[in-house]
Amino acid sequence: MIEKFWHRWWSLICATMAVIAVIIGLVVATTPQHQAQASNGRITLSFWHSMNGPNGQLLDKLVDGFNKSQTKYKVVPQYEGSYGLAESKYINTLHTNVTPTIMQQSDIATMTAVGDYVPVQQFVDADHYDLNQLYPGILSGFKLKGDLQSMPFNASSSVMYYNKDLFKKYGVKPLSQSPSYSEIRAAAKALTEKSKGAVKGATLQIYPWLPEQLAANQNSVVVNKNNGRSSAATAAELNTPAMQKIFTWVQGMIKDGSFQNFGTGSSASANQMAGFLGGKIGIFMQSSAAAGTIAKAAKFKWGETFTAHADDVPANGVAAGGASLWISKDKSKAEQQGAWEFIKYMMAPKQQAAWQIGTGYIAVNKASVKVPALAAAIKKNPETNVPIKQLQAGKVNAATAGPFLVNSQMDQYLGTAMQQIYGGKDIKTSLKEAENEVNKGIRDTNKSNAAILKAVFAQ
Repeated sequence: MIEKFWHRWWSLICATMAVIAVIIGLVVATTPQHQAQASNGRITLSFWHSMNGPNGQLLDKLVDGFNKSQTKYKVVPQYEGSYGLAESKYINTLHTNVTPTIMQQSDIATMTAVGDYVPVQQFVDADHYDLNQLYPGILSGFKLKGDLQSMPFNASSSVMYYNKDLFKKYGVKPLSQSPSYSEIRAAAKALTEKSKGAVKGATLQIYPWLPEQLAANQNSVVVNKNNGRSSAATAAELNTPAMQKIFTWVQGMIKDGSFQNFGTGSSASANQMAGFLGGKIGIFMQSSAAAGTIAKAAKFKWGETFTAHADDVPANGVAAGGASLWISKDKSKAEQQGAWEFIKYMMAPKQQAAWQIGTGYIAVNKASVKVPALAAAIKKNPETNVPIKQLQAGKVNAATAGPFLVNSQMDQYLGTAMQQIYGGKDIKTSLKEAENEVNKGIRDTNKSNAAILKAVFAQ
């Protein structure tokens, strides 16, 4: 998930490229490309994705399973690098034979602004596909005005990780399933004091996605207009009671001497993970997808809990992270239908169960937990089921849908505010300055791209 931080930066460039191209007419609509035929008579469906390493190998295996399950279509997977690089290539090849039939992408805002896709909702409605079999908390992040734009595939959520062996060694009570800020702070302080400073109790990486999740867990949005879901956002909401509580909590741990600041940049996430795996950090917050790395590398017993919540606010739930599958508009009807058949196959309980076991991502299909292999994995390691329980307990609303923003600089300025706050600057002042800067970007984007934004929300 740390890749999402850099992907959001890259998406600023991609979104700008897309909207300028539309405005000045460089991207011209063409008729759908001729239907692609494989040598054996099957319809070929190109599939661009951003899964490499073991995750990519498992994805290839699942694709092979689909190809063997029927004789009409052949999906050809192709790794295109990070989400940002894949998105850039996608935009640069619009309306050509190069663009894929199926695209894996996490940036719903830019993909929607580009507009070169068929909303999955159309296939859902035509096929009477039952979306109730999928977790609504995951689906909500890929909806606009209630309609599903793309199908979530590799889903994740924020969780808290902690070193159970360190807690036991220093006589600290294990964290509850849904810990409060004060519970985390007390445990972090105890770990630091009882270890005589050998262990830093907690950390919260300077990674804006994390406070966004902590705000969502207080039922607080980060932009107006229902988090930008009902119409184009016109203002950021960063200097809020929810955000102020988050950073008051963090500054409290800094004051206690129990907090480790790993700074910013590409090495921050790696250093945080190294600190946890090395027994130097007791608690940290990150994507549930990190569980796979921890399970393979940790030499100690570890725990996973729901995302922390403010003491005076019931846990509301968090937004799902990850990416989804998009169906290209400039393809034949037969290719688009094949893409839909492939998506349905990938969302089936068996495939989703295999995906969770092999990658650590959340199985989006509710019935996957009943698949024997995943059921056995959960029984062996109950932590595997924590993200699912958190989704089941969470509410589906604007906060847990996550923010919808085209060409925003939210990460840049919220990240700067986090650095300032960690350095001791006044919380409200830092958040207000960030909010003002983000608002400038939102106003400029809305003014320059009014027609495109109007079209996006007219769908």
